[in-house]
Amino acid sequence: MKNWLNKDPGTEKKTIPQEFSCDDAHEVFDYPNFLNRVMGDEELAMSILQEFMNLIDQHADKLRKGIESGDHETVRQISHMIKGESGNISASSLYECAYTIETSAKNLDGDRQHQMLPVLFKAIDNLKKAINKVLK
Repeated sequence: MKNWLNKDPGTEKKTIPQEFSCDDAHEVFDYPNFLNRVMGDEELAMSILQEFMNLIDQHADKLRKGIESGDHETVRQISHMIKGESGNISASSLYECAYTIETSAKNLDGDRQHQMLPVLFKAIDNLKKAINKVLK
């Protein structure tokens, strides 16, 4: 019990295993949770999801270009933006991918960024499919 009580939650680092995949027991899209975040306003939820769908491919392309050029600061900024957007809509899998890429950019770990890029693109594809089901 003492070990749990003395821990400062702000000091623990969140790590993603090297073999992380967007299919690993993570939620692709938790629509009920997202709807709760917007206080049940379905019109607002649809508007936010549509805007996300309009922008995510542009953001992913900028991220890809940043990774390919070795621009760690751009990678950090864009992955942080994707992390925030996916977190706001309760898309845990994409959030985790973006978090991992953001962390690797802070650590100047280009190899990890290259490793995670296809995982992020798969998470985006899975999320877009899930969102399209809601939008129809």
